[in-house]
Amino acid sequence: LFQIGTIGLIKAVDKFDCSYDVKFSTYAVPMIMGEIKRYLRDDGMIKVSRSLKELSMKIYLLKEKIEKETGREPTLSVLADYLHVSPEEAAEALEAYRDVESLQKLTSNSDGNEVELLERLVLEIDENEYVVNKVMVEALMDKLDGDERRLVEMRYFKDMTQVAIAKEMGMTQVQVSRMEKRILRQLRNKFV
Repeated sequence: LFQIGTIGLIKAVDKFDCSYDVKFSTYAVPMIMGEIKRYLRDDGMIKVSRSLKELSMKIYLLKEKIEKETGREPTLSVLADYLHVSPEEAAEALEAYRDVESLQKLTSNSDGNEVELLERLVLEIDENEYVVNKVMVEALMDKLDGDERRLVEMRYFKDMTQVAIAKEMGMTQVQVSRMEKRILRQLRNKFV
């Protein structure tokens, strides 16, 4: 984006005319922003190869054609077979054009409150690690201060999610996650 903004600045320098009776910055900033917006609009937030773009377009057009002919949506494997590609390649091409979501985007959770998308992410937890952590934590609970002990009790003994703990403790899910990792690291060091 910095490079694209620089291109916008160069274009502004080339096209600026002192007779406009405006400051250069007043002229340049919209040029720079326009260049960046044009780049994002035309190429998207995530850059993909030309072959992937072409395959995606072929799949989209073929899908429309089959839907018109049969009256139903074709499966991914049917589309892949027709285009002589693997279903994985077809899925990758379709995924390449999905909209990019910001982790700060506000969404509604189950109780109707708005939360950031980041807070709704569920982290994959290895079951073995969870059991080991729980046993280790039980043995070391007396070494924790009030907030740390409360967080660990909610997380490992009441099986609450990080989002629920964050709400209970007046924190964000990210803060709870960091605190939990720090506590577990400290406890591992004491346990070893």
